[in-house]
Amino acid sequence: MTATASLPSIRPTLLRWMLGVAIATMGAAAFAQSAEDGLQDAVGVVEEDGSVTAYSDPFCAGFAESFKKNGGDTSLMPECPEEPVAPMSMSPHAKGERAGLASAMAYVDLRKHQKANRKDLPLLPGFYDKSQDAWIMREDGYYPFTSFDGDSYAVISKEDAGMGVIDRLGHILVPLEYSQIGFESTRQVISVRDGERDKVGLYSIQGEQLVKPRYDAAELIDGKHLLTLRDGVYEVLDLKGKALFSTRKPISPAGEDRFWFMEAPQRHGIMDAQGKVIVKPEFTYTSGFQDGKLVSQKEGGENYVIYRDGKVVRQP
Repeated sequence: MTATASLPSIRPTLLRWMLGVAIATMGAAAFAQSAEDGLQDAVGVVEEDGSVTAYSDPFCAGFAESFKKNGGDTSLMPECPEEPVAPMSMSPHAKGERAGLASAMAYVDLRKHQKANRKDLPLLPGFYDKSQDAWIMREDGYYPFTSFDGDSYAVISKEDAGMGVIDRLGHILVPLEYSQIGFESTRQVISVRDGERDKVGLYSIQGEQLVKPRYDAAELIDGKHLLTLRDGVYEVLDLKGKALFSTRKPISPAGEDRFWFMEAPQRHGIMDAQGKVIVKPEFTYTSGFQDGKLVSQKEGGENYVIYRDGKVVRQP
């Protein structure tokens, strides 16, 4: 994934993200005259360690106080959103409290969903912003805004570490340690590349490592098998990564647990799921089995019906 030069601001995002909730009770805050502007009140919020954080306006102070008080993780507290104009009768501090409460409730709700749908996988710090379909975080080394682009998964990167994959609950499906990430078209497997060794591996979409990054190429074929290539050797595996057979002959799927193999010059035969040759390499092109049979040709142009059990019958 390639990062853009500029990242979207998350302030409007958080404002849209807020839930419709009741106004929290106004908490105590220390007000002091600003040294820079005699007409501007600076608002101090007392932190857990006793230090005071000064905010440029009462709205942001109210937001910070309410977010912390209502269950938000202080280490992940989002940036202060823009202050809404309405209602005019409400003070900036009270508006901030309302916004902070809404953000805290959304944060707590995400944590409940994470707990209810807990996988045996680590969680990425931050939270999912439904309004922008993005993961928001403030950890050093990460981009603060990562879009899912309508998908259930997102590629995320960390400086000096690498790229990985998360879902909308923040489960780390693929560790952040790879130079390239790719999704197979049916979203069953995720391909990864180890930049140091320039080797490819595969993960399931559930976050299970199927094959370690030690291959020159690896892919899902026919929706039921994995095909890898390393040092000129082709290997067919099941979807759990268990090796079924290997050969130096180029392999392609024939469907229905059968595989084409090729011998020079451009002659194709068929193997079963254990690598046993059941059709000799005499055919000039490949096709796929349907209902246990397929049609191919030999060098003279004659058509033959090839059955899944290996029987070959010339068409009249």
